Amino acid sequence: MLKKIYLANPRGFCAGVKYAISYVENVKRTTNEQLYVRKEIVHNKRVVEDMKKNGIKFISELNEAPDGATVIFSAHGVSPEVVEYAKKHNMKIGDATCPLVTRVHRKARKFKDNHQIIYIGHTGHDEAIGTMGEAEMILVETVEDVGKIKNRIDPSKPLTYLMQTTLSVIDTKEIVNKIEEFFPFVEHPEKDDICYATTERQEAVDQMLDHVDAIMVIGAENSSNSMRLVQLAGKKKPGSFRVSSAEKLSKAEFEERKISILGVTAGASTPQILIDEIIQKLKEFYPESSVETFPGSREDSMNFRLPAQLLK
Repeated sequence: MLKKIYLANPRGFCAGVKYAISYVENVKRTTNEQLYVRKEIVHNKRVVEDMKKNGIKFISELNEAPDGATVIFSAHGVSPEVVEYAKKHNMKIGDATCPLVTRVHRKARKFKDNHQIIYIGHTGHDEAIGTMGEAEMILVETVEDVGKIKNRIDPSKPLTYLMQTTLSVIDTKEIVNKIEEFFPFVEHPEKDDICYATTERQEAVDQMLDHVDAIMVIGAENSSNSMRLVQLAGKKKPGSFRVSSAEKLSKAEFEERKISILGVTAGASTPQILIDEIIQKLKEFYPESSVETFPGSREDSMNFRLPAQLLK
């Protein structure tokens, strides 16, 4: 029977997600034109559905919007090819890309002409597709992948690496160590690309693991940082799991897991209202359970300022 619920801090929306959502809301307020957002603005269906109710249309590719339309790029960023298409078709462009992802794009452009680039990321993820569109790169997802690319690297040319911002800190460190082992001449970036929010949320979960029976991660299946939190928790607490909405919760499932103390966190694209609904549902299941913030937690204090000119 569930007796205690610990809330991890930080959890939920990160600065980049707040930036992207605020970007769309501000453009919506300043124009009467139909707004089109390419891909999910952030990887959370609740956020997307709320925007749809506000009249915003989501498209998979820009050719689904008419020439001259107002389009906004999602928080995950896009390749130069997508930007060129928008310009060619006289579209008004709003770029809601997380500034930390933009930073990785800048690094890619800096290295593209004189370095071989290994990209550590997930095949098909929106962020990976956008970043890899900036330059020729070799994708690796696992430690095992590093050995498979040995014949594709020229030891006489400079080599560096970039990474998706939402990866597992521990797993990525292992991949970087393997890259250095196979390619001792690799040039390490001054700073890793994994964003502060991903790192801090993983650290918060790690701190709770010895004090709970399992971790519940609130987040979407296509949210990379949410899935990394589940993987991290599952290594020490195999009963850890992910849930995307209150409707998905089952008391019978909780009884089967025999969880007495539950740690709760949320992916960086999970809205607070969704977290509140799920906690409320747990309290309906177990009215006697207590809810408190895990001791020693810290708040997420970073914010990104919107540009003065939203559309180009």
